[in-house]
Amino acid sequence: MFLLLGRYLRPVDEVELHLDAHREWVREHAEAGHVIAAGREVPLQGGLLVAVGVTRDQVDAMIAADPYVTEGVAEYDVREYDMVLAAPGAEALKQ
Repeated sequence: MFLLLGRYLRPVDEVELHLDAHREWVREHAEAGHVIAAGREVPLQGGLLVAVGVTRDQVDAMIAADPYVTEGVAEYDVREYDMVLAAPGAEALKQ
């Protein structure tokens, strides 16, 4: 499992110019089963994605295609975890 911790590099109003394209990018990866959760940080300074069933190389390729990254408004800190426990209903975290 990977946590992709997004951090905005530009003011929020600039980031939001690319929000629709970014959300479509997230939807595509969610529909493929690679992103199982996504959300905005509070207060708004970035966001979080939870990716499963992918390798680090695949995560890096995903990130490189994110409109936020291609437009230079955000970057990601990627952290990998070997999940050993998941609550009932959250078994996808152990992929």
